[in-house]
Formats: sequence, structure tokens, C-alpha cells
Amino acid sequence: MLRLYDEETGNVEEITTARPGVVRVACAGGLRALLVGDLIRRLADHHRLRAIGVWDDVPGAADLGVRPAELTAGDADVHVGAAVGHCSLASADGLDPLAVRLALLQRHYRSDVDLSRQDLEEADGSLVSWRREVAGWAESPGRPLNREWVREAVAALDDDLDTPAIFPMLSRLAEDDSVPPGAKFETVIKLDMILGLDLVALVGRL
Repeated sequence: MLRLYDEETGNVEEITTARPGVVRVACAGGLRALLVGDLIRRLADHHRLRAIGVWDDVPGAADLGVRPAELTAGDADVHVGAAVGHCSLASADGLDPLAVRLALLQRHYRSDVDLSRQDLEEADGSLVSWRREVAGWAESPGRPLNREWVREAVAALDDDLDTPAIFPMLSRLAEDDSVPPGAKFETVIKLDMILGLDLVALVGRL
């Protein structure tokens, strides 16, 4: 189950549900906080919990793949905004907005980050490279996803949203010759439902 840092206790604690099967997620303002809230909600969905987002709209949030909130007021059971580290962003003009999401996911949500234009350009290049690889896998015969790789990735995310661990893991998956390309494709689709990077954007377009 998902475990997050609790500022009051100073420990990483397992989240509790608002009521059976429901997790409510609240965020303070700011793009990074909303991105983290969106990630928590997506991860709760993976665990088959109904996840309700509680936050105000912030300009640019939709460009980062943040889904709209379902509620705008009231108490919530998971608050992430105050625990999000400081973040400054260089201009992302001319880049895929999801490159910003990728660059932030490559850093732990509680760490302070100062993303330069070069950081964002590198993330943009990585996003294109991943999408090309996924589009290539899509041309192969379909195979069931690899559950072991999904479990490993979700275990990292459940451990206080260890998103930086995911991307080396995806690189190892890409290099694993024991996993057929079709299975790699399905595995990445499953994980991208949590990551929200639109890794299938080039499927059928190359």
C-alpha cells in the first residue's frame, strides 16, 4: 500500500482511506504540488481505490498532465502540498510540456530542485526517445504485460513516491531480452497510466 512522508511524525506512514475504498488527496497551490497530487491519485487508481482530487485550478497544470480536481473544498485525508520541496523552473517554451513533468518525476518530490533550460531540454529528448522505443514495441505481436516489472515499479512508487527509481528500471526493462517487445509495450502502457507521460504518443505515427 502507498506510504508517504508525514510532516507531523517525521516518518513515512501508510495512508489511510477516507472511507472503505476511497482516498482523498489535497494539495497546496503550485504546479509541483498538483503534479504530486495527480501522481498519488493515479497510484491509488492502480490499487483499485477510488481517488478524489481536492485542489484549486492552477494555470499550466493541465499541460503537465494533471487531471482536473473532483472537489474544491472540504477536509482530505492525504495532504501533499506542504511536503513538496522548493522548485524553480526555467522556461519550457518550444518543448513538450510533459518534459517538465518528466524532469520533476526524475527528482524526488521532497527534494529542492532548480531545473535549468538544459535539464528541460534533456527531459524533452528523453521523452522523444522513450516514445520512439514504445512505438517500435507496438509493431510487434501483442503479449501480456510482465507482472514482475510492474510489481517492482509500483513497489518503488508505494515507498514514498520514489519516482527517480522508475526510469533506470524502465531502461533495464528495455534491455531485458527475456521480455518480448509486445510485453514491454503492454508493461509500459500500464506504468504510464500512473506516470502520465503519454509514452504512446508516437504509436502508429513513425
